[in-house]
Amino acid sequence: MNEPEVSGGAPAPRDSVRQVLPADCVLGEGPFWSAEEGVLYWLDIRLQKLHAWRPATAETRTQRLPAPTGAAAPCADGRLLVATSRGIGRFDTRTARFDLIANTAPDWPRSRYNDGKCDRAGRFWTGTMRLKGPHGQEKLYRLEPDLGFTCADGGFTLCNGLGWSPDDRCLYLADSHAGCIFVYDFDLATGSIANRRVFAQVPAAAGVPDGLTVDSEGCVWLACARGWRLVRYDPDGSAERIVQLPVSRPTSCAFGGPDLATLYITSARGGLARRALAEAPWSGSLLAIEPGVPGLPEPVFAG
Repeated sequence: MNEPEVSGGAPAPRDSVRQVLPADCVLGEGPFWSAEEGVLYWLDIRLQKLHAWRPATAETRTQRLPAPTGAAAPCADGRLLVATSRGIGRFDTRTARFDLIANTAPDWPRSRYNDGKCDRAGRFWTGTMRLKGPHGQEKLYRLEPDLGFTCADGGFTLCNGLGWSPDDRCLYLADSHAGCIFVYDFDLATGSIANRRVFAQVPAAAGVPDGLTVDSEGCVWLACARGWRLVRYDPDGSAERIVQLPVSRPTSCAFGGPDLATLYITSARGGLARRALAEAPWSGSLLAIEPGVPGLPEPVFAG
């Protein structure tokens, strides 16, 4: 396989990556760890599925979601908050009941939600991606615990991974179309963001910026779709480490396990030709590495 170079950072050995589950996700996305359940959740957006895996017992579970879903996050009441093509709502994994929150699908069918996470004050943030129409019209939204729904920023084409610095002073947002990670000044108390600027620009040869997560040292881990890699960025935006992967389309990553020491990686196989799948047979699977630094606990929606 061809491995385009990325400036900065030292490559990690390929054999440090393991296949956790040989899933056939068309578009695996949005992983997050539920500490309360000891379960890793992730989505297959194209197939409208929610996957769950419990490492302690090797138990797996797959449920069909009520609509195509771009992001999911844990709720304080044990349900999941899901950002679907019908709007944002709560999904009960025990009963499969879906309760839609009114007025949370503002630009449909031109757009859909693409990624989302909660901040440590319990708000849910999600960005949209263009399905049709002009570029530069997509937005970043904030759902408050009282269900107030606000546009926080705009001017995007394909919003992607979200994350916060450990001190809650920075919000990171990947923009796949712009080929970069943006960073904002963030106020946890009010949820306000300001001073959007480029945190890291991803060279075109290194893939497309997709999902991301932040570790306990404040470094940003980015999945580079079509780039065969994860890149770890220092808080100053420089590439500290490159983890080469056996799949061309890693889509996102999240820390999990009892000590948050494992970095789980989702991937996609949709759109890959037979030859490409033969070259990367783990495409669509759930992968993992032990990066030597733990992650941060997953915040929950407080509504």
